[in-house]
Amino acid sequence: MLPVEFSLVYFRGQPPMGGWPETFAVVTAHNPEGVVDDPSANETADLSLRQEIERAGLIHFRVTGGSLDGRHQEPGWGIVLATPELARDLSERFEQLAYFWVENSRLFLVDTQTGERFQQNAWLDRLLG
Repeated sequence: MLPVEFSLVYFRGQPPMGGWPETFAVVTAHNPEGVVDDPSANETADLSLRQEIERAGLIHFRVTGGSLDGRHQEPGWGIVLATPELARDLSERFEQLAYFWVENSRLFLVDTQTGERFQQNAWLDRLLG
């Protein structure tokens, strides 16, 4: 079972050229296994994720998820992918409990372990700024 706060995440970010893609994932490398890690370890993991995305030639853009009040924030990457399974693979490799999937303006929280999707608000309803 995913922590309830995962379903309360709001996002900050700028869309890539051309606007928000119709379908994309939001994956972070911060705080593996849901355990808060030190900032330098999170930065190193984030750099590794970005490099992996770039090596694969994927369109990507910065998206930061966190609490509505901004006290907790986890930088991640919006990644244009063909299927949620590709996002799940990245999420597993970076030891994440979950990732987000956006499809036709709908936001889903996806359990990395099971692949189960939990529909959230519309993407734009969770986008701040």
